[in-house]
Amino acid sequence: MIARSRRAAARAVTDYRDAFADFSRNARAYLWSAAIQNVALGMLVTVFAIYVKTAGMSEAVVGDVEGTLAIASAFIGLLAAPLISVFGYKRLMLLAAAAYAVARIGQAAVPVASAMLLFGLASGVGDGVMRSASSAFLSENSLAKERTHLFSADLVVRVLAGCVGSLAGGLLPLVLLRFTTEVTAYRATVLGAGVILACSALPLLLVTEDLHPAAHAFAAYRETVRRFHSWGHLLRLGTPQFVISIGAGLIMPFLSLYLKHQLGAGIGAVGVIQGVAQVAMGLAALAAPLIGRRFGLIRGTVITEVLSLPFLALLPLMTSLPGAAVVLWARTALMNMSWPLINQYSMEGVPSREKPLVAGGLAFAWSAGWLVGSVAGGRLMQLSYTTPYFITAGIYGLGALMTWRLLGHRDVRPDARLPE
Repeated sequence: MIARSRRAAARAVTDYRDAFADFSRNARAYLWSAAIQNVALGMLVTVFAIYVKTAGMSEAVVGDVEGTLAIASAFIGLLAAPLISVFGYKRLMLLAAAAYAVARIGQAAVPVASAMLLFGLASGVGDGVMRSASSAFLSENSLAKERTHLFSADLVVRVLAGCVGSLAGGLLPLVLLRFTTEVTAYRATVLGAGVILACSALPLLLVTEDLHPAAHAFAAYRETVRRFHSWGHLLRLGTPQFVISIGAGLIMPFLSLYLKHQLGAGIGAVGVIQGVAQVAMGLAALAAPLIGRRFGLIRGTVITEVLSLPFLALLPLMTSLPGAAVVLWARTALMNMSWPLINQYSMEGVPSREKPLVAGGLAFAWSAGWLVGSVAGGRLMQLSYTTPYFITAGIYGLGALMTWRLLGHRDVRPDARLPE
């Protein structure tokens, strides 16, 4: 058993090493930018909701900020295809980095609810571009044989960088609290995250693309929509993603508040718990290519999502912080193991000209669900920090069932063609 496990681990390491060596320069530049962005986003995962609450605003404001972000992200997703045609991936991703930075620096500079919402729109522009462009960009800049590894590497880079950011988001306020007030320490941490987001533009300057701006791009976009042949594929993917996103929006923006106010965690402990959750998610994602080959992209997605449900339902019942942390780590690893699989499936068998439209449509579905979930979640969290977790468990179960019913009969393994 041990020898077999070692051989399997060695094969996996060799598999990834060979794939990494083949990644294109554009893919590598993107991964560096994603790493820098996710250090900052990890800091915000730890500190932003606590910052808003400490600054005298409510959980509803946290939810509404996420809602405004989702609105902007959704509309950018709808316009992704013509925007990519006109400006190309590079310029749009540079715009995303700038929008991210302006949003978080602004939220640190002006800690009032109206400004939080306004800058949330700017953050949504960045989020919409990255959600819409990332999958299509990686797909366009990779070969079929390396694509599963590239999508897995994307997730691993993001979550490991997010771990570093989460730890920094917990540590930096502790250091600053020696010299200033609690709310100022949190503000400075959010400001620092904004500066780091601005730095994420630097690797993107290395991206090269053969850009031929399309004449009359929006007219061409309408024609692309008219001739779009992947509606069934998009609807079958987008419907369960919309449902799952509602559940995620109910709880994810408020996890730091749950740890701090329900379980009594200090900001340092919140950062450690969030950081280890990111590591667990990244390590679990390494298994995605093996799961995809063994079970198929859709079957593997559903299996990992269903396995996460007992841990999600157990989490709000925990009264011990260490016990809750272990349950959270298990749930996070299992649920997010599916992302490389579903991301790859979304681009499989889709003509190159239609990939941005599919990616944008899926980004719209996710953002629309997040809008509903986060706004509702902010109100629910004012009443109870635990009840939304039970609701989310039911929603995730429904989403997994819908994924299987809509896509199970069209499942593929990597390097296989989608059924017609």
